[in-house]
Amino acid sequence: MEFDLHIHTNRFSGCSNIDPGEVIARALTAGLDGIALTEHGIRWPDGEIEKLLDQCGEKKLIVLPGEEAACYSSRGEFQGEFLVFGHPKSLGSALSVEALVERVHDSGGVVVAAHPFKRARRGDAYYGCGDNAGKYNLDGMETLHPSYDEDGLEKARVLCQSAGLASIGGSDAHAPEQIGMVRTVFERNIQSLEDLCREIREGRSWAAIANGNG
Repeated sequence: MEFDLHIHTNRFSGCSNIDPGEVIARALTAGLDGIALTEHGIRWPDGEIEKLLDQCGEKKLIVLPGEEAACYSSRGEFQGEFLVFGHPKSLGSALSVEALVERVHDSGGVVVAAHPFKRARRGDAYYGCGDNAGKYNLDGMETLHPSYDEDGLEKARVLCQSAGLASIGGSDAHAPEQIGMVRTVFERNIQSLEDLCREIREGRSWAAIANGNG
């Protein structure tokens, strides 16, 4: 099964220009089996997702709630952004990564490093956790992301393997045409958040580009 696990909409992410209704049509056109809505610091309520699917008259596409949380140390230092699945509440963007991981794991969820090797606009820094992805108690990391350069791709591949993390691909879509450009392929059937979290914890996934391989 193929999922895009990193999508933002204008329903809860002001930086996105994707209307929620358009997400469904675009995902189906892209040949996806499912998607995750990962707004910044906000988890879609289950009832809102059911309402969205009813409005679109769609029963085939699997739509799961996630979120993307920015984390900061106790000294206010940026630690990166992380995709969260399986936690029942919105987490905002004020926790340290250590506190985030503990809270999510306690609720049975998983934490994935979002674009750890996405280059910052200035200097040699990353707009992600970079090499620290191997130091936190994470469950997976985005080994494919549209913003990676060749160096980032290689670093993500090597670190994911050495740290024993699940390989995840996400489009980080903020515009409709980006949906499904990068995706995660699962070996087994995914029908729920419980299925998704289990497969990520077990590492039964790999990242791929649309109509291609990771």
